Amino acid sequence: MRVFSFMPSKSPWSDLRRIVISVPLWGIPFALFFGTLFGASRGDYIGAYVASLVFALSINLCIWAVTWFVRPRLIPDTPTPSRAVGWQYSALYGGSSMFGSLLAAVVLHLTIMPGFLGGPRQVAVVLMFAMLFVVLFGALMYAVSYYRDSIERAKSDQELDLARRIQRSFLLSQFPALPRLEVYAVNVSSKQVSGDFYDVVLAGEDSYLLAIADVAGKGVPAALLSSMLQASLRTQAMTSSGVGAVLSNINTLVYRSTAVQQFATFFLARIEERTMRMSFSNAGHNYPVVFRRDGERVMLERGGTVVGILESATFEEDSIELRPGDRVVLYTDGISEAADASNDLFGEERLYACVERMPEHLSAQEITEGILAAVRAHLAGLEAGDDMTVMVLRVTEPTPA
Repeated sequence: MRVFSFMPSKSPWSDLRRIVISVPLWGIPFALFFGTLFGASRGDYIGAYVASLVFALSINLCIWAVTWFVRPRLIPDTPTPSRAVGWQYSALYGGSSMFGSLLAAVVLHLTIMPGFLGGPRQVAVVLMFAMLFVVLFGALMYAVSYYRDSIERAKSDQELDLARRIQRSFLLSQFPALPRLEVYAVNVSSKQVSGDFYDVVLAGEDSYLLAIADVAGKGVPAALLSSMLQASLRTQAMTSSGVGAVLSNINTLVYRSTAVQQFATFFLARIEERTMRMSFSNAGHNYPVVFRRDGERVMLERGGTVVGILESATFEEDSIELRPGDRVVLYTDGISEAADASNDLFGEERLYACVERMPEHLSAQEITEGILAAVRAHLAGLEAGDDMTVMVLRVTEPTPA
């Protein structure tokens, strides 16, 4: 923290040089104020300017000493200062300013202005003006600090908005039109950028990869990792590797590439449209659900641990045959853990009941929007505490030959 300073310095000595250079300028407004207050002659203004130079130099030197040599020992720097730390700063710098004012008054009294502190009344006047200017400068520095913070927040908001728009460009908004399948997905981020991602990637002549993932954490770090996961997935899409092997490669990449230990849940499926067979592997993700036409629910559980924790993690595969009328719902925990004002979670059972109440003829997009509408109704106007992502796959009746 820098007090009474508009430009940060790299060392105490460069700061001291700046103070010495700026003191003559500091004295001008005070000389005009006190010269006008206590007289209007040329000599009054000159005397006021000399006194102002002494006060400005004394106060700035006291603050300089406190900033570089006292404050670091008493109040260590913290990333997020508390209110108590703010009061400590105020007391320390306010006290040093008062001490600098008294020191200047004593110097003037003993040197060029004998009688400056002629009695208790003069001492009280000096203390009164010192306190007044400490409060005024404290307010000025607070205003400057608030202005700087506002500028930084505005820049940060602009950068986050740009990151959000870039991320949105990576998430599909137009989904492939498939003869026997409908797919639709949507992401609603709790912040300006999301740690969730989904994708539908061509993986051969008549096969597709479906992916949904949830990176631990929020904001920009989570968004960066989700972008890396998506890039890795698309790079491997056209290989003949099974979904378990693809997840293993992604896991190794995350484990080796992240400076801090980050991880993500990840569900990956490959659908062969000719046979309507879906192979899948679940890396610690919320279990996607296949809702059969006859009311049966099939949980897609087989897989392994989350990606990014263990370098040698392996991921098992399983497969399931998709039938006409099946609806496959994939989602992140921002859906199931959406909490209302009484901290009641939306939960899996509400999600299952919501899908099962929907008419069979609804499209994948209508099902997705219906789920989000149910979650928002549960939140009752509250903001979601986490990113929400839903993907729905609907199997349609085969087209007659």
